[in-house]
Amino acid sequence: MDSTFADEFEDHEAPSKGGRKLDIRRLLGFLVIAACIGALWNTPFIKPLKLFVVFLHEASHALATVATGGKVVDIQIFFTEGGMARSLGGSRFWTLMAGYLGSLLWGGAILIVASRTRLTRALAVAIGLAVAGVTLFHVRNLAGWGFGAAFGGAMIAGGLLVREGVVNWMLRVIGLTSCLYAIYDISSDVLMRPEVGSDARMLAEYTSFPPFLATTHQTLFWGGLWMALSIVATVAILRIAATAKPADDSA
Repeated sequence: MDSTFADEFEDHEAPSKGGRKLDIRRLLGFLVIAACIGALWNTPFIKPLKLFVVFLHEASHALATVATGGKVVDIQIFFTEGGMARSLGGSRFWTLMAGYLGSLLWGGAILIVASRTRLTRALAVAIGLAVAGVTLFHVRNLAGWGFGAAFGGAMIAGGLLVREGVVNWMLRVIGLTSCLYAIYDISSDVLMRPEVGSDARMLAEYTSFPPFLATTHQTLFWGGLWMALSIVATVAILRIAATAKPADDSA
């Protein structure tokens, strides 16, 4: 490796546990993306991404239901950034737990794959096919059909027709939005309004845990737990996504 390039390369990396190096430039790129998402949060530009996170949230409920032996009745997505997954059977505890945390982990997986592999085109097509499939078999309202068809079609077309670099950044934005929206939603829908019918409220009513607290405070307990897990998971996801790939280590 050319010594000048090597010095510059090392300036943008910091050692992390396990011998891998943290790509500071990539991490700063994530922070810039997050700042842009925050600045555009209440604009139409972010609306499709918010709806996708709602889709992931409801799909995670449905997946947890099926994984614990239940059956999905239907999924509904609303343009007001709300959604609903109705099911029969399965573990109510794990189904309720899966919504916020599931959407965050799906987003984290998208961010990591986009940042550390060359599978971005395949990932975009896979996301599009998954959205289209879930929409076809489980979504039962007009707004949900419209979103599923449009978003799924756009992801497939993007993966097949758009330049790989553009697709890569698109997936990073989607992944980061999923992580951030889960944290924002827990804060706004649970911690700031514990009296409304959120997943945490339903879990508090179902478990009556902690038993020495009133339902509102039980809701805050579950919301606080989810918030803590979400923040820890997001930090870990960003660290993994910003760690230099093995190919970079050997360069």
